[in-house]
Amino acid sequence: MKNASYPHGHRRQKAGRSARGMARLGVLLGIVAAAGCAVGPQPGTPNVPAPAAYNAHPLDLHGGPQRIRWTQQESQAWWSLFHSSALNGYIRQAMQANPDLQAARAALAREQSLIAVAQGGLLPSVGAGAGIGRGRAQRTGANGGASYRIPGNLYSLLLGTINVSYNPDVFGRQKDLVHAARARAAVSRASLHQSEVFLAAAVSRAVINGAAAQAQLDAARQIATADARLLHLLQQEYQLGYQNLQSVDQQEAITAAAQARIAPLQADVAVARHGLAALLGQSPDTDLPMPTLASLQLPSSLPTTLPSALAAQRPDIQAAAAELKVAAAQADVATADLYPQFNITADIGKAAMTGGMFFNPFSTLWSLGAGIAAPIYNGGALHAQRRAALDQYKAVSDQYRGTVLDAFREVADALRALQGADTSYQHRLAAQTAAGAALHLAEARYRDGVTDYVTVLDAEIAYQQDTVAAIRARGQRYLDSVALFVALGDGWQPDASDARTASDAQPHSAIHQSPGAPA
Repeated sequence: MKNASYPHGHRRQKAGRSARGMARLGVLLGIVAAAGCAVGPQPGTPNVPAPAAYNAHPLDLHGGPQRIRWTQQESQAWWSLFHSSALNGYIRQAMQANPDLQAARAALAREQSLIAVAQGGLLPSVGAGAGIGRGRAQRTGANGGASYRIPGNLYSLLLGTINVSYNPDVFGRQKDLVHAARARAAVSRASLHQSEVFLAAAVSRAVINGAAAQAQLDAARQIATADARLLHLLQQEYQLGYQNLQSVDQQEAITAAAQARIAPLQADVAVARHGLAALLGQSPDTDLPMPTLASLQLPSSLPTTLPSALAAQRPDIQAAAAELKVAAAQADVATADLYPQFNITADIGKAAMTGGMFFNPFSTLWSLGAGIAAPIYNGGALHAQRRAALDQYKAVSDQYRGTVLDAFREVADALRALQGADTSYQHRLAAQTAAGAALHLAEARYRDGVTDYVTVLDAEIAYQQDTVAAIRARGQRYLDSVALFVALGDGWQPDASDARTASDAQPHSAIHQSPGAPA
């Protein structure tokens, strides 16, 4: 009896062990699946608190014509604050024709197309195939131990199939690829906006530099003309015996030096025009009228973004945040590569030798299959790849923090430079005015015989230097205003896609708002 019941009990024990093994396997697979979905860096930008003010010491622009106005505004066309129709037209033209900007738009379009490519991996793929063939088969037999072949009949083969394949995204690998593609598109979009900011600034600098060079050229010509008149006067007095030869020689040297300054300034005007033509996507021989420095109005009100809103305003910070999302998605993909990949395939079709048989139910063929591929041993390459992806995420995170801190520094530098340029221009303008009055008085006294030529010479040299310095200081004020707007990230035009992806590119919690008005 014991021996008779042994096989039956053994089967029950074996079945129990099998059930327990399957249960353990199910629990293990569940743990693996949960681990595969949970590991990896959590997306989000590092916490970089915004300062209460850009500068440690308050700005003082009360003595100048410009005022700082702190706002929470969106990006704007800051170049319109110069009230120059020529500058506005050139920037509009550059936004349409600049080759670098067009390349940035094409790069964004490419990344947006790659999003659809990544999303296609989440869905089943369906394909179809059809073919027709004509051939002859051969039969092999035996004749008294000798082999021979008998030609078969000609036949045709009609074949048509539909195949379906699907890779279930069990561990989220394909979703991570979609997230990475969207983040890369956000990077390209922010890079496009950064290109718009830089392009507007480059066009503005070219116009301002050209206008300043033209103003210096006009002043140099006036100075050279005045020096030539004074030289003619000295030559007449020398002939009459009222002046010595040394004074004439000194004035000839001054006149020649004044005329020598004209050619380099003409080259500066041409260089500015050539640079502007390149920014507009045109050849350097294009005749582009440059506005005068007097036609450019200094922005009286400088709408300046608060430190707490700078992160949402600057495209480079948006790009850095999107790069962080790319790194996080790539780390998730590297993690998912450690786990199995599944695939399901199905095929259905027809195969027949005649057209009539092709539609016969008996000519139907089909197949259904499923597979799994899991890494077992690869020398630790997959784990090393995941560690490298996590290290990349850490590096991009540190780069984001550096980008934000650099943004605060650039705005602080621009504000200080603006204050310094304003103060310098006020002093230069006062010096030019005083030097002009002193020269006019010295020339009048010299004509009346009250003073000597050395006094006129000193006054003339001082006036020339102060005139050039005042023009340069005036142009620097415009350039520093442009630098402030660039540091703030103004100058790009948001569109509907920016509104849809704002939360992906830059979370609102990345920069904490600090109370108080900045200085």
